[in-house]
Amino acid sequence: MRQYKYYEFVLVAFVAVLLCSNLIGPAKISELDLPVVGTVTFAAGVLFFPISYIFGDILTEVYGYGRDRRAVWAGFGALAFASVMAFTVVNLPPSGPTGNLPLKACLVTPGVLCWPR
Repeated sequence: MRQYKYYEFVLVAFVAVLLCSNLIGPAKISELDLPVVGTVTFAAGVLFFPISYIFGDILTEVYGYGRDRRAVWAGFGALAFASVMAFTVVNLPPSGPTGNLPLKACLVTPGVLCWPR
């Protein structure tokens, strides 16, 4: 099998874009006021997910279908692992006096101490 110099970097970039666009992207809802269309509301992940298609095209055209398929499965495995880890972390029992305080209140309410220092 032929050795490629940049295959691993493109693979890692593809997986990183998939993870970031699916885990970080939905957390931020943005609004843009466009001149002709008006106000457009979207999740920030919408901006970065198309980059994964660019990496997919590069993988297919330069490295072939076999290596592209391997990269897609690596991305799927990384997303599955990240989903399991996120589910585990979210369902861990809280600790300390702020254990019953919702996380959203910690993030939104000014002056609320959520984690002891």
